[in-house]
Amino acid sequence: MMKSSNEETLSISLQCNSQGEIVQVISDHLEITNQATIGQLFTALVDKENSDKAVNFLTEIRTKGAAFDWPLTVPFDNKMTLLHFTGGMSGNDIFIVGTKTPSTINQYFDELMKINNEQANTLRDAIKKQSLSSRRVKERDSDLYEELSKLNNELATTQRELAKKNIQLTQQQKELKSLNKQLSATIDELEQTRDELIQSEKMASLGRLVSGFAHEINTPIGIAVTAASAINESGETLNQMLTQDEVSETALLATIDKIVEAGKLTFSNVRRAAELVSSFKRTSIDQTKETKRLFALHEVIQDIIISLDSKFRRTQISIEPNCPTNLNLYGYPGAISQFLNNFLINSLMHGFDDGTQAGKIIIDVRRENQTVYIDYADTGKGMDKLTAEKIFEPFYTTRRARGGTGLGMYICYNVIKNRLNGTISCDSTLNKGTVFHITFPIDKLE
Repeated sequence: MMKSSNEETLSISLQCNSQGEIVQVISDHLEITNQATIGQLFTALVDKENSDKAVNFLTEIRTKGAAFDWPLTVPFDNKMTLLHFTGGMSGNDIFIVGTKTPSTINQYFDELMKINNEQANTLRDAIKKQSLSSRRVKERDSDLYEELSKLNNELATTQRELAKKNIQLTQQQKELKSLNKQLSATIDELEQTRDELIQSEKMASLGRLVSGFAHEINTPIGIAVTAASAINESGETLNQMLTQDEVSETALLATIDKIVEAGKLTFSNVRRAAELVSSFKRTSIDQTKETKRLFALHEVIQDIIISLDSKFRRTQISIEPNCPTNLNLYGYPGAISQFLNNFLINSLMHGFDDGTQAGKIIIDVRRENQTVYIDYADTGKGMDKLTAEKIFEPFYTTRRARGGTGLGMYICYNVIKNRLNGTISCDSTLNKGTVFHITFPIDKLE
């Protein structure tokens, strides 16, 4: 033992069994042998308040092989004295040294010199292993601490970056919200403009219808007026003949025949005008009011052809409708008139270059069960693949520079899909014509 001072030589060395019972008092510089009796538990030496701590001290020796510098209070000179205890395991024995100053391993070894060599060597090995293990644990803990510190710094940096990104994201979300609001307003304006353009296109279609009927009705009315004038003149001639004393039978009969022929001509043309007016009335009402009614499909087709006769009359384009005369439907005749009108105008303008090319338009209609099938075909110049794919898109036109709105086929598509609950498709080959396939269900009479 070190004897540099009296304070440092105050110590006690004990040998205990594995249960912590004192087997031998190896040395007692503190003169507390009376308190450390053989068979007594080591925990009985310490103050009662430290008994649990003494139990933990013994447990660490048993589990780790050694325990260093455990401060425990013991009764000494009628007062409580703090001692620093170090212990080690050798076989089934526990060796414990307590000093008033923190013990070192060298001091502990000096005390152990008083134990037999075999026990000392075994205990030294256990203490060295425990000391080495403790050092490695400290080194490992130090490395872990440095690694954790590094990770913590990286985490803090990442959190700052995330906070920065979060602020940027919040700002972008605000900007996106504002842009979405502007976009919604723009979409609303575009939809309103589109609806106005569609309505304008409908009115333009109705205008063409009125123009066609006006031109068409002008001929029979003009002929009827001319014939009526001839009747009037022949009537005056007949009156003059009847005032004469003598009248040539031949002249009289000729005048009467003239009146009869003029009357027939007047009647036929007035009737033709009446038919045109009736047709115009049906078509115009159907296209403006959009009400359901019972109608003959062949009449609707014929009315549209008549309304556009003035546009096709001076061309070499023939229109051939093939529709059963007994096909009566309940629904929206105005919708059918509208898409047929747009088809015919589209064929005239695009398929036949404003009527400068000769060709044929065929409208085939058939009924299968509760479905109507209409195949509209022209022998015009057709369309390329891109145009055929985009033909039903709003505002798509190949004649923008010549006043085309690109709404004609879009209106047809919407009328057939939404008004008639039908389908429409297009087959077209460049320079070989175009075919539209339309189907729609037959509504039940309400």
